[in-house]
Amino acid sequence: MTYETFPDEVKQDVCEAQNGFCLEDKCYKRIHSYHHKLPNTDYNRKKFPLFIHSPFNCAGLCFDGHTNRSNKFKVTENEAGMYERYLKKMKGKK
Repeated sequence: MTYETFPDEVKQDVCEAQNGFCLEDKCYKRIHSYHHKLPNTDYNRKKFPLFIHSPFNCAGLCFDGHTNRSNKFKVTENEAGMYERYLKKMKGKK
């Protein structure tokens, strides 16, 4: 099973939004990796295809934050559904 990561454009946008630093409060380390707030599973990719690799589901974290505290950055299925509906509306307007 291959699990896709975030597209480069999303990683760049998140990095810029976070000024290159970890999202965790009071952490001043640089972003090391990008974390899916809603896990990148087959089920979630099917249910939330637009949201799963969007900036709304992405947190730029330092190595320690991603390894030890990424569970702090979660999105519920209800929240993911709201984002998915929003992204569908936005995609329809293009």
